[in-house]
Amino acid sequence: MTDQTDQIKVGQLVCSKRGRDRGKFYFVLEIKDNNFVYLVDGEKRRMDNPKQKNIKHLKIYPVVAEELAQEWEAGKNPGNNQVRRVIAQFKQNLLEQESETRG
Repeated sequence: MTDQTDQIKVGQLVCSKRGRDRGKFYFVLEIKDNNFVYLVDGEKRRMDNPKQKNIKHLKIYPVVAEELAQEWEAGKNPGNNQVRRVIAQFKQNLLEQESETRG
């Protein structure tokens, strides 16, 4: 079994591929072990109640919110509003990139 934690980082943008939350975007708050991470979206899954998710069930984007990751690792809480804002910004950028590649 391969270790998947080498391809995922704190602050990484991910999208759920399985479960009731399929299609939902999150940021990685914490890496629990080789198979599981804790995710936040700033809405339903807030900083005080992160979601545990199997890494196999995530689409990992090559995008890391460096400023959020630095704050989390320094022990600061950037706040749910900031998490929501950064996710919305990244989603908008992804939609623009996809429309450019199609057009």
